Amino acid sequence: MSDQPNANRRKFLRQASAAVAAIPVVSMAGISAAQANEKAEDGHAHEYVKNAADAAGHDDYAEGSKCKKCAFWGGDDAEWGQCYHADFQGVEVNANGWCSEFVEG
Repeated sequence: MSDQPNANRRKFLRQASAAVAAIPVVSMAGISAAQANEKAEDGHAHEYVKNAADAAGHDDYAEGSKCKKCAFWGGDDAEWGQCYHADFQGVEVNANGWCSEFVEG
């Protein structure tokens, strides 16, 4: 008798086991992607405002400082994008926003 049917069965079981083990990882990735669509509101963290002009009276604000010019900005040319500062994980910030953690990028 040939060992080929057993080899194919073992290969199938290994692949099926790997697929089942990957389900929780894929589910977690889907949850974090869904959370990234939440938009930060004024006051979210570090005195964040969606419109940098609203921060003009703040001591740390400098003319022209906006999220899209910050080193933490990850949204390219989009109106809303990811901020890579730890306190903004899971939310998007406005490109024209500002917070007290602004770092010229």
